[in-house]
Amino acid sequence: MSIRLPLALMALVLTVLPAAAQSRPAIAYTTANLNMRTGPGTNYPVVTTVPNGGGVTVFGCTADYRWCDSAFANARGWVSGRYLSYGVQGSYYGRPIPNAGVYIGVPLYRRNYPVYTRPPIAVQPVRPHYPYYPRYPYRRY
Repeated sequence: MSIRLPLALMALVLTVLPAAAQSRPAIAYTTANLNMRTGPGTNYPVVTTVPNGGGVTVFGCTADYRWCDSAFANARGWVSGRYLSYGVQGSYYGRPIPNAGVYIGVPLYRRNYPVYTRPPIAVQPVRPHYPYYPRYPYRRY
């Protein structure tokens, strides 16, 4: 009876620790200029372009690590996982996210991917329309 309690506590700790490790975002750097999109695919609109070497925060990836939910400079969207390398010092530093993601605990999205909205576009002011103003005021008769 006295051995069962410590074994049960050890089993509980071992199941809670990996879940806690997966809840924190990973830091990665881009290996090329990347388009950040509103959803996981090239058919979604571009939010912004992340420059080569730009640091992004990775919140999760699709099941195959092809697309990663990321944040960069007050923008949130999806970037291609092939062009992300892990940016925290350690044994997986500099490795591509598809290779290191399993070991560093990047959360995976199986379904229901979050799709973000595009930031508002600056609209040009509308010119006033004067319906009763003559079209050709300088016409010669």
